[in-house]
Amino acid sequence: MTRTVYGPPTQLAVRGIGVGAAGLGLVTIALTIVLAADPAGWLRGTLLVLLALAAVVSLVILLVGVLRVFGRGTRLVLDDDGFVNATGFGVGRRVPWRDVRKVQTDGAIVSVDLSGGRQSLIRTTSIDVEPRVLARELRGRLNQDRGYRPLSGQDEAR
Repeated sequence: MTRTVYGPPTQLAVRGIGVGAAGLGLVTIALTIVLAADPAGWLRGTLLVLLALAAVVSLVILLVGVLRVFGRGTRLVLDDDGFVNATGFGVGRRVPWRDVRKVQTDGAIVSVDLSGGRQSLIRTTSIDVEPRVLARELRGRLNQDRGYRPLSGQDEAR
């Protein structure tokens, strides 16, 4: 099998760019209004600090959207040796197929039981794949790693 990479849906990534750009635009308009109104000292300082914070938040949202469009950030990578799950919090770690015990799906989450009582939760809402389709692919790769073949005698083309 080949390497498969599941990333965030393009609509989600582009939405982040739009929200970030709109936020920066609103901050610019609000900054223009605040500077034109020329409020008293402490009020002006407070408004400028709040606008600076809003600008930073908008810029972060914009940058995350751009990174997602270019394939960085949230993703799931499957290959012949194992998988890397970076759909949740923290850094995704490589898990070899030999450590996988069971794959199951429940709603929008695919649960992969690992050796040593560990578990990897794949959040399909953050990547562009349906939970059942992903669970089927994970089971297929797991079966291939174990050397299992379908009972029907129909072997995959090699």
